[in-house]
Amino acid sequence: MLNSKLSLAIKTALFGSMVFSSQSAIANNDQKGADKEIERIVTTGSRISRADIEGPSPVVVMTAEDIDAKGFNNVFEAIQSLSSATGSTQGQGYTNSFTPNAETVNLRGMGANRTLVLLNGRRVANYPRAFNGQNNVFNLSSISAASISRIEILTGGSSAVYGSDAIAGVVNIITKTEMDDVTVRLRHSTSDQGGGDNSKFSIAGGLSQGDLNVSYALEYSKQDMLLGSERDWLDDNYDGPNTEKEPEYQRVNQRNIMAATFDGGFKYLHPNEFGNNVCDQWDEYALSERPSRGFYCGKDTTGDSSYINDREQLSLYTNLTYQLSNNHEFFAEALYWDSEAKNRGGYGIGWGTDRLPEGIAIGDQWLWDATNERYLYLTRTFSPAEVGDVRAHFEDEMLYSAAGFKGLIFDDWNYEVSLSHSASDSFEYENLIASDKALDYFLGQPIAGTVNEFNPNFARFWRPLDQAGRDAIVEVNDSSADASVTTVNGSITGALFELPAGAVDFALALEWSTEDYAIRVDPRTLDKTTGWGNGLTGTEGKGERDRYGAALEFRLPVTEQLLASIAGRYDYYDDETAVDGAFTYQLGLEYRPIDTLLMRANYGTTFRAPDIHQVFAGPSGFYESFTDYWLESKCVQIVNQQSTGLSAVENDAVSYHCDMDSAGKLREGQRYQGTRTGNKDLKEETGYSATLGFVWSVTEEIDLIADLYRIRIKDQVESWDTDHFFTTEAKCRNGQEPNQALCDDVLNRIKRFDAAQPDVGLKVNTAHTTYINQSLKEQTGFDINLKAGFDFGTYGEFDMDLKFTHVLEVVNQQFPGDAIDKEYRDNYLNNDFRSRWDNKFGWRINDWLVQLQQTRFGSSWNYEDPDKIRNPSDEKRALAARMKPWLIYNLGVTYILNDNHNIKLGVNNLRDSRARNDKSYTGDDPWFNRGRYPVTTAVMGRTFSLEWVGKF
Repeated sequence: MLNSKLSLAIKTALFGSMVFSSQSAIANNDQKGADKEIERIVTTGSRISRADIEGPSPVVVMTAEDIDAKGFNNVFEAIQSLSSATGSTQGQGYTNSFTPNAETVNLRGMGANRTLVLLNGRRVANYPRAFNGQNNVFNLSSISAASISRIEILTGGSSAVYGSDAIAGVVNIITKTEMDDVTVRLRHSTSDQGGGDNSKFSIAGGLSQGDLNVSYALEYSKQDMLLGSERDWLDDNYDGPNTEKEPEYQRVNQRNIMAATFDGGFKYLHPNEFGNNVCDQWDEYALSERPSRGFYCGKDTTGDSSYINDREQLSLYTNLTYQLSNNHEFFAEALYWDSEAKNRGGYGIGWGTDRLPEGIAIGDQWLWDATNERYLYLTRTFSPAEVGDVRAHFEDEMLYSAAGFKGLIFDDWNYEVSLSHSASDSFEYENLIASDKALDYFLGQPIAGTVNEFNPNFARFWRPLDQAGRDAIVEVNDSSADASVTTVNGSITGALFELPAGAVDFALALEWSTEDYAIRVDPRTLDKTTGWGNGLTGTEGKGERDRYGAALEFRLPVTEQLLASIAGRYDYYDDETAVDGAFTYQLGLEYRPIDTLLMRANYGTTFRAPDIHQVFAGPSGFYESFTDYWLESKCVQIVNQQSTGLSAVENDAVSYHCDMDSAGKLREGQRYQGTRTGNKDLKEETGYSATLGFVWSVTEEIDLIADLYRIRIKDQVESWDTDHFFTTEAKCRNGQEPNQALCDDVLNRIKRFDAAQPDVGLKVNTAHTTYINQSLKEQTGFDINLKAGFDFGTYGEFDMDLKFTHVLEVVNQQFPGDAIDKEYRDNYLNNDFRSRWDNKFGWRINDWLVQLQQTRFGSSWNYEDPDKIRNPSDEKRALAARMKPWLIYNLGVTYILNDNHNIKLGVNNLRDSRARNDKSYTGDDPWFNRGRYPVTTAVMGRTFSLEWVGKF
């Protein structure tokens, strides 16, 4: 963790409220003591200050009051509610992901790593672990609501101003400064079904003395874990919407203690073979049956997974400004965030012969039982009583600090120079079974001259683990990661000269930054000679790079009604990739034919250097479910009694996997073990972002904002798309792919089991991918924002803020030479929403304030693919359909006690509605798309909160 002397000094200073504070690079640029009639501000998207809030690029502003009014617990939930956040993402609801304690935003569906997050206009360190094992992203959980003044969201690319990463948008988090009073908040929330309680305390204030101003904010929160067992629709195998159609293995108890052999098929060995009533030795397990295979000791583990982490967080923020003279100011700021969290996976801590050290198991799962002369498969899940703590633990820290000078030079030019440093650390640990030690404990040494023949110790295997056994096979798996970014910025802005229509303004910015990261997993995790009993894999990586940037902006008044903006930026990367330098530019127009109407247009080229992890990732492992298109194509031929072109042994192996009652359907879901490495030959992504729209004050009470947008990315860096990967393999094996070089590459990367291997013949064993520059993605859509406020006198004041985003078209091309899919918006493979609403309504009368937040997620595909090639089963394909939109309502009622105190009652998810699903969802719990819908809201259900706010 951040244990350096510098870190300790900063933490100590934070508690004393004597450290850094800052006037934001995009905050008010007025100078203390200056006499100006019109306040000029800097808004996200430009470094040039302006008198008008609206400019050539659309910017959404979310204030601290908006976050409170919407009823959200944290900054992540507030930003995720944006109508422009149409893309899928992950968070704490993904229990077994690579980053279960980090939360991100995905604007426009372009990927969480293509939205640049700034703190007061400056870059901050990304979360040190790789999101989904692949990308570098910022963890929005590390910013507390208590420190925020507002959040400005630029919903389009802006590389010409900010450089790399600003392709889909920019989220600029602006902190509070110059607070005159002390604000204290106490908040507690709970759900009407119980579980997931959240408590929060914050205090924010400031003081001024002479030329010195200090502000501070402290926030502490405690969130309780929520398990599936605390919801009556997530605690049973049969809670799914179409359980009778789920595979048999999902409808029966988990195979917690099981032995099996291969005798014309996969057959369980009855526990009674090893003793009378052996399952009764465990309180959790009972004798269970899977009809097609036999008996074992098991339990229904549906409710064992956590969907909301147990999480305790502390955030400290402070800023300081000191007026050196009328024209010069020193500023400094610091933010420290600490989080300790826990979650629980649903499968428990396990070991099995399918997760042995490399080179031992037959077909990666069988051993030879020499005592009974048969194939043997063993699997065990260990209860908390056997191994102790079964939760995973996460300890995260983030430290950000900045200091510099700002003011006036040459009478009326603003300048700012700053140095900022940000670092984030992550440490994770959990109890696991050491695979090689468990092999020795339960099976002993192999028979001399063999590697996979044993005389198993069944007496040990079929009894609860005692302390001696625990000491023999249980180890702590720990891993750590860290990332940092240090940046030096310098900028000058002001008026160059006068034109007939006004002054020509400019901004010049120079920037240097260096970033590094390192992910270190436990040595056992990637060591194939030892390994973990549950087959845990991980991702490692380490690297650093420097970046230099120079940007220049001009704003020219062409006429009194027409303003033109021009920006250009050059970035140079000093690293080991094919990325050297990139120039981007941006053009903007603002036309005001009348005082109440702004017509605007903006076009800018964009670029993004590959994520540092995509470049420097070491050998990394993962498991992924997939559709085996080649096996399915052969099953269609076998069920329809057509020739497969395979040998008799191969034909038998394929037949074993087929559902003979449904052509093209396999008996069980497929999963493969993948490996992935970084790629130093990657080049930068390029593209453009364009908007065209207007801002119209229809009346004094009504404003209407509408913008048409298009974002295009070329040479998009991704891990090779799984669906494309295995579709290509099927085409190659079936002689349908003419590109022989492509076939040679793909078939060399995919390893299938030998056809003669019992139970797994011809299934995919492993596949190796890497990061590549794929071809093209383009999205076109529009945003509409209607704002209105009315004073009805004695009936109170009413206001509304309606935001709507609709995606008109998505163009997609996987690789150069592939067909360009202009209908990808409606393609089943597109997991993003076509539309979203983000609406807020308010009514104030006397001392009462009522606020209603509506979030609408548009229609989306269900679980079944309508494509006949990808989903050859007529029965399954008949279920394919788009599901109805999902609406969530949050209600808040505030009573203002007096000028300094108020209390608020909140009800989130007012209707207790659940995420959309239907009879196509025959997969595992929670039976809805966790990447598409917010898991915390969907699983928590209706919640109640009570908040008190006091000012002193």
